[in-house]
Amino acid sequence: MAQSDPSVQEENSEMSAEARAVIGKARRSFGFSMSILILGFMAIVLALVYRATRDGESVADRYQLESVPLPGNAEVVSLVPVRDVIALTYRVEGATMLRLIRVTDGEVIKEIPVGSETP
Repeated sequence: MAQSDPSVQEENSEMSAEARAVIGKARRSFGFSMSILILGFMAIVLALVYRATRDGESVADRYQLESVPLPGNAEVVSLVPVRDVIALTYRVEGATMLRLIRVTDGEVIKEIPVGSETP
């Protein structure tokens, strides 16, 4: 319901100096908060754009091997890159072997025979 009494409308439209000061302070506080919020969003957007456009090292650049050393008659079962190591499983003369190779220089870190023990 709209109030049609002019004296009530006149009282609502005239604010005291204290009320104006409180509203002014609330407006400044709101403006400051919104500025901080907008700066935060801009920082997030800039971080995302930076991450998307930077020229970082690709995964392929980490693997500098030209070839993987294997015995002459070996049959490769699987080759799995894991961080800075390649886990190579192969068969040679009926025995299955797991060879761990460093990707930076091709050095064989460890060679492990794989198989089940027969009781």
